[in-house]
Amino acid sequence: SPTPGQAPSPTPGQAPSPTPGQTSGQTSGAQILLELAQVDKSFGDHRIVSQTSLKVPAGRVLGLIGPSGIGKTTLIEIMAGLTKPDSGQVIQKTPPTVLFQDNLLIPWLNALSNVTYILPKSLSKKDAEKLASSWLKTFELEPESYPRALSGGMKRRLALARTLAADRSLLILDEPFAFLDRRWHALISELVAQKVLAGAAAVMSGHFTPDPLQALLPDRLDSIEISSQPIRLSL
Repeated sequence: SPTPGQAPSPTPGQAPSPTPGQTSGQTSGAQILLELAQVDKSFGDHRIVSQTSLKVPAGRVLGLIGPSGIGKTTLIEIMAGLTKPDSGQVIQKTPPTVLFQDNLLIPWLNALSNVTYILPKSLSKKDAEKLASSWLKTFELEPESYPRALSGGMKRRLALARTLAADRSLLILDEPFAFLDRRWHALISELVAQKVLAGAAAVMSGHFTPDPLQALLPDRLDSIEISSQPIRLSL
């Protein structure tokens, strides 16, 4: 799996290719990077998640598809370890990198510093800034821009640049396509596909699964439609 901070960022529009020896669909027996076992979560008398069990192996994407307010973010936060379930287990075999629905950019840091902030401390300042700059270039963002000066779509792209730059083997992405047009849907799909084909696992929530992601990962994508509460999954 990729080493944090060492993988180069892709060129915009560059199509991913499998790691040598890896082809689409070859995930049988892959390491489970995230597991939920009999997870329940309620807020007051309102049950959001009920008896949910799932496994996310390396080399696959789990898509959680459904309308706003259905509980996807709560489930994502449980997977990320940010919200504690009332019962059940959450097992992360590797620390995740998380894209939050609200971006959670650091307002007093410029775009470059927002990205370098999450990079491994083992990197020199020069290497961290070089890596961060390459990701900002991929997402067409100026290094000196501050979050307050960015549009909603630009803030989303900065949050994505920061998340993907961390280059961990478990991606948990809440609404990664929000506020972005189809051109960015295609690029984000390519970036996620590159990481998954290299051995990462990804969980993505949203209102739909973009066509480019389905085309790039036809045998590695599990899209689950969530239409009612409480969420009950058994995967």
